[in-house]
Amino acid sequence: MKRERGTGRLFLRGNIWWCQYYFHGEAVRVSCETSDERRAAKFLRGKIAEVLSGTHQDSRNLTYENIRAAYLLDFQTNKRKSLHKDKKGNLYLDCVKRLDDFFSGYRVAEIDADLIRKFHADQQAKRLSNASINRSVSSLRRMFNLALQDGKLRTIPFFPMLKESAPRSGFFERDQYDKLAVALPQHLRALLALGYFCGLRLSEARNLTWDQIDFIGNTVTLRAGETKNDQARTIPIVPQLRAILVAQYQARQENCPYVCYRVDRRGHAVKIEGFRRAWQSRCIKLGFGSMVPKIDPVTGQPMYEPARKDRQNSKPKPKTVYTGLRYHDLRRSFVRALVRSGTSEKVAMKFSGHLSRAVFDRYDISTQKDVHEAGERLAAYLQKNGDKTGTDVHQDAAVVLPIS
Repeated sequence: MKRERGTGRLFLRGNIWWCQYYFHGEAVRVSCETSDERRAAKFLRGKIAEVLSGTHQDSRNLTYENIRAAYLLDFQTNKRKSLHKDKKGNLYLDCVKRLDDFFSGYRVAEIDADLIRKFHADQQAKRLSNASINRSVSSLRRMFNLALQDGKLRTIPFFPMLKESAPRSGFFERDQYDKLAVALPQHLRALLALGYFCGLRLSEARNLTWDQIDFIGNTVTLRAGETKNDQARTIPIVPQLRAILVAQYQARQENCPYVCYRVDRRGHAVKIEGFRRAWQSRCIKLGFGSMVPKIDPVTGQPMYEPARKDRQNSKPKPKTVYTGLRYHDLRRSFVRALVRSGTSEKVAMKFSGHLSRAVFDRYDISTQKDVHEAGERLAAYLQKNGDKTGTDVHQDAAVVLPIS
């Protein structure tokens, strides 16, 4: 029988019922995914109710490329620093390029937790770390959330994440800083001091100019929009750093505005760019780092360089990776020094530029030395105030422990 206008219709395709209804003047045909006519009719009534209530979303033709374009546009309009352009002017993100290789051509409705787990396995087979894979999955989740906010989706799938290795916990002791300051080339010493005494990120230290140094007020000012989180901050200059900056200022060239610079072959002062080899070689020589074999995250076996084809009987050399002190460890040391000096955590977060307490706590690292000092303070307190626990400290001290 002919159905009433606005109630849609049901029809069979093989043994499966399909329904048709109108949304914004266009006919929509979807499978009811059932061979039971009553369930199909209930499914159709639900779709029509969504249309009438304004909650209906037609995501059948929404593809990965659609939500990817919205994600990149969001990065572009918000001027995110992690967004790059290739030689052709196309926008790209490293974590999104890995998604493109796997999810291109998929409809959004086809992307679920099972497919994301297959993406995990595919990336692990390419020897990517779990942290890198998780960054890509986080980008995919952000794409779905943007589509949900824009009203293109009603629900989003579950996004399984992989277990990551513990974050780095390296830091500099003062004697390590002093030794490295002597060992590094002259043009890198101011860069090292800014990291240790101000906690500047490497990009912040390399881009620092003389108009951001106030020798009268003894402050270093990082302007808004030039930091990682785009927020300005002011950091005091301690006497040890002031002496280094004054010497650097006296030796500067007028045409170079950068605080940290090097002199090129023509005698011109230019901005410092990469210094990885100089850093690693000095740290290894001082015993602050070493080159260790690179391990395949999938097989757990050492990785090797491909054999050279231009030499006969050439044997593949094992790949090595540097492990030891890094420049960013200076920033952790600065945060530790602030907290140990009695500076309130709120003020310390303003100096370091941390917006999240969770991230700040990762930088405030407790060492074995801190544990021993805390134990000594606790023992001194108990001895001064007497033992209130009902035990006699002096009697316990006289007990002779057996020697194993």
